[in-house]
Amino acid sequence: MRGRTMAEIVAAAAAVHAPQLLSRPPHEDPAKLDGSTDALRAFGRVLDETAPDALLVIGIDHLETFWLEAVPTFTLILSPEADAHYMQTRRQVPVHTDLAAHLLHGVVRRDVDLTYSQDAVLGHAFLTPFQYVLGDRDIPVVPLLVNAYLPPLPSPRRCFTLGRTIAGALADRPERLAVLASGGMSHFPGTARYTAPQFSFDEWVLQEVAAGRFEELLDLTPVQLDEVGESELLTWFVMLGILAGSGQSVPGSLLSYQHLSHHGHGVVQFVPPVPPGTAANVDEPLASPVPRFGGHEFTQTDFVYYRFPEPASFPLNRLLHRIITDQGLRREFVADPAAVADAAGLSAEQRAALLADGFDRLTSVGAHPLLALSARQVTDLERGALQDLTPPT
Repeated sequence: MRGRTMAEIVAAAAAVHAPQLLSRPPHEDPAKLDGSTDALRAFGRVLDETAPDALLVIGIDHLETFWLEAVPTFTLILSPEADAHYMQTRRQVPVHTDLAAHLLHGVVRRDVDLTYSQDAVLGHAFLTPFQYVLGDRDIPVVPLLVNAYLPPLPSPRRCFTLGRTIAGALADRPERLAVLASGGMSHFPGTARYTAPQFSFDEWVLQEVAAGRFEELLDLTPVQLDEVGESELLTWFVMLGILAGSGQSVPGSLLSYQHLSHHGHGVVQFVPPVPPGTAANVDEPLASPVPRFGGHEFTQTDFVYYRFPEPASFPLNRLLHRIITDQGLRREFVADPAAVADAAGLSAEQRAALLADGFDRLTSVGAHPLLALSARQVTDLERGALQDLTPPT
């Protein structure tokens, strides 16, 4: 620390955290993956230049940390270390617990609710920036989760208000802080729209933040974000609130934007300003100017892709969650899916959907898309691993 009388935001960015950046599957274009990870590493070098005392990582939960036993809207992690994992990769990063505890008390004292956890395992929304932004840098973190996939969701303005409240709670702290919003852009994991992201909406968002225009973004509703696959932008709005509350409501500079078959990968730096003339890594030319909302006309009146999980769907979602988290049950399911389904108390419709191929039928009977997708992925991996272990006859 530098003997300051109030905290200073010395670096801020919003960035993709797609799991493909960690797993690098062979069906993805490696040049596009490199475009995203190179931009994340570039922001890591900004941390070298600005020397923050802590990195506040605002991420989301893909039902890896919390699921239906409790669904907090905003959660601050207060464990000595942040434990993040995805598939076979795991990182433990020290948490700046003194600062995190100060934030918790300061935010609640300002009449904004904030959950905290001293025992949470984080997912790839945190692991990806730990790997590519933090790298081997000795910078403690403050992890903050925003609920983006289990309605009801906070509005963009509520997230912005949380950010401004965080800035107020930091007013009597001496640290130099970096802020990273880990999330976005358009994608629909686990749904029938998985391969149809709304790239034009991404380009409108990038245009607006580059111009420092945030009001129309903040006026969006959670249902509208669901319609265009942009609910993870909620982390951006918390960051924008922190910047506004600290007197730094500034435009963002694009570092990288990549079109993947199922996901728009964006990395945008807000603080410090990017030097003039610095070219962004963009795999396809961006439209200019981009019409409002990328030309999209909103039609949804309620959540369509990530709906509120009705209580009747709980047995199915509980089983999918157990298949994801319990390797013993997962192996039982791979060996005899019908027996596992019969023991789970499912309806006939849910049972048939579970035993069918793909995950579209599962979501149609109430399975949460992220649970449906992850359960299919881990059982496929488990099936392949068991086949590799089977001795030849």
